[in-house]
Amino acid sequence: ARMHVAWRLLVPLLAAEVNSFSSRPSLSSFTNFPTSLAMSTTTDSWEALQSAASNTPVGSALDQESASRTAGTGAAFVQNKLRLFGADEKPKLTLYRDHAGWCPYCQKTMLLIEEKRIPINIELVPMRSYGDKPESFLRIVPSGLLPALLVETSDGRKQVVTESQVIMELLDSWHPVEDGFKQMMPSEEDSASMQRYRQLSNLERELFSWWCTLIFRPEGPSFGSPGMLGKLMGKSSEPAMSGAMSGFLECLEKVDDALASTKGPWFFDWAEHPTMIDFIYVSHVERMLASAAFWKGLDLRSDKYQQQFPA
Repeated sequence: ARMHVAWRLLVPLLAAEVNSFSSRPSLSSFTNFPTSLAMSTTTDSWEALQSAASNTPVGSALDQESASRTAGTGAAFVQNKLRLFGADEKPKLTLYRDHAGWCPYCQKTMLLIEEKRIPINIELVPMRSYGDKPESFLRIVPSGLLPALLVETSDGRKQVVTESQVIMELLDSWHPVEDGFKQMMPSEEDSASMQRYRQLSNLERELFSWWCTLIFRPEGPSFGSPGMLGKLMGKSSEPAMSGAMSGFLECLEKVDDALASTKGPWFFDWAEHPTMIDFIYVSHVERMLASAAFWKGLDLRSDKYQQQFPA
């Protein structure tokens, strides 16, 4: 509906341009325009334009969703500033996260909050690459690190926690299964699952290291090509691959094997929902897929790599 309003504003401009050149056809010759575009396009103000948009079915639905988000009851959205999940009281927790939704550490924290349905206030702060952080935030978090969790105790004291992994583990421990929240970590009594969790955490760090080596550092010599001498001797030419790309793909294969070892889509079978380790992986893997394709031409979503990494 908002696109429709934009078109209604655009039509008179198109008409003026079209009719200003005698060599071009007049607006009346454009017979494929929807009849709704022929309606009046004059408006007195932006408020009137907003009102007109709100009176359409889609505009009304967007307004209702915006109001729900403000009230803390809407759908998940990067610009949300309150999440209640049915809670009656104002949350005592405030998460400071990036406003653009690009910080992977903020994303994994928000994924856990959404999955566990933890009531929380949210304040949006720009990453350094998008501008200066407000002084009000720096007074609370002098380092400027995101995400940051502000905890208000019952006696009015406030404490700030940084580092996404620490924040996630605290949020999980403060909202246990006994209180109706989803389990995110293996049980301490389940030594095998705890060992697997630690192994998967180490593997994620290894994958992250290979990704940084591949994307952010100059690539070393390529392997797989026979070189000039080999070609003269009749050896077949194979696509060259740098050591960094080879290491990244080999590590990714380990991740795929770990994921394939479970019956469902997650790293653990004891839950029917994603858990802590899934969130730890997904925020970086999402960025790996985009950056590897853009900077290195490595399309991990292609049929070739879908077959190599089926999980």
